[in-house]
Parts: sequence; structure tokens; C-alpha cells
Amino acid sequence: MKILAIDTTSSAASVALIDSDKLIGEYTSNAKLTHLQKLMPMIEQLLMHCEESFENIEAIAVSEGPGSFTGIRIGVATAKTLSQVGDISIIGVPTLMAMAYNIPFYSGIICPILDARRNQVYSAAYKWEGDICKEVIKADAYSIDEITEALKAYEDVIFLGDGVNAYKNNILSILPNAKFALPYLKTQKASSVAQLGLKMASEKKLQNCYEMKPEYLRKPEAERNLENK
Repeated sequence: MKILAIDTTSSAASVALIDSDKLIGEYTSNAKLTHLQKLMPMIEQLLMHCEESFENIEAIAVSEGPGSFTGIRIGVATAKTLSQVGDISIIGVPTLMAMAYNIPFYSGIICPILDARRNQVYSAAYKWEGDICKEVIKADAYSIDEITEALKAYEDVIFLGDGVNAYKNNILSILPNAKFALPYLKTQKASSVAQLGLKMASEKKLQNCYEMKPEYLRKPEAERNLENK
């Protein structure tokens, strides 16, 4: 099954193409161009360099959030448009679980943390049991102390995500033996979105372009400010 995957939930944009058990190609760009400027050209270049036609894509997997509100909207809107144009299924992939696929079969607990600002992180915790990635702490917006305290019950925890840069010292103050993923593994990757998307497709978790909705976990700041007024 050929899947085109998209991740724009962070400052980097990433696109990948897989064919069942094979990664055909992946592009990631952290250049200063906005996602709106670079996403479609990246998809076009990926397909061209992989010598693949859009007509052969069988599903589109998109990172549904949490993450950057603007990034999520751009990625989801692009995926929904391509799904509608190509009349193909769309797979909304949970961003945090997809990040656990950056470190497959790790024996300990994998904890992605994304900086949500306002002294919070988007986080969850996962553990691989064979080839199954299981959620052990549900995805939500937490303070860094809340998530690290919840992880004190586990001996082996590795952190990844852009929240590491902001909160590494806080983490180590509560979990002095915490580990941190290498730089090339710590950020969102479209290839991981594609792998989780492939598994979800096998479980018939496919949607059409009208059904798929982003997962923000928290209301946008502008909406919160309006409600406070």
C-alpha cells in the first residue's frame, strides 16, 4: 500500500512516501520558509524524485496534532485537499504516538514532549510490547512537573521533542536518570507518521476528507482570549 505522509506540526515540514514495508523517500525542511510556502513544492519534488505518480497513492497519512496550531491547520488542509482531489482515503495520525515510532522497539518508556507554551507541554508516554506501541499515559496538555512526576513509577524513560530544549533541567531535577533522544530522532518525522498510518490502515482506520479533523488538545490562544473577554 502506497502512502503519502505529511507532518507540519513543528517548525519543520516533513513528507514521506512508503510502499508497505519499504520507505521510498522522505524530505524534511527546517528552512525559514513557512509551511504554506514549502509543503506543496516538497510533495511535488518527493514524487518526482521517487519517480512516482500521485495517481498511484492509495492513502494520505497526516499528523493530526497536537503541535503548532498553524502548522496543524496547514498540514490537515493540504491532506484533505489531496484526498478530495485524488478521491483517496485519509488517515489522521496522532502526532505524539507517531513520535514514539522514531524509536521503535525501545525497551523503556518513550515520552514525547512538545512545548505548548503557557508553562505546559503536549505529552504522553508509550511502551513497545513486541511490535505494538501502547499508550501508558494519555495524550494531553500537562505542566512539565505533572508529566515527570507521573513517570517516576518507571525506571527507564527517554524523552524527545522540542520541549526537551526548554525543560531538560526540570526533567532531570525529578528524573535524574532520564535519557534524551539523539537530535535526528527527537523531532517529528513523516516516515514515522507513514509507518503508524500504515498500521492504522491495516486496522481499517481510514476516513474521507470530510470526516478527518485535527486534534489540538487545547483551544487556540485567540479563542481562549475571546472567551475570557
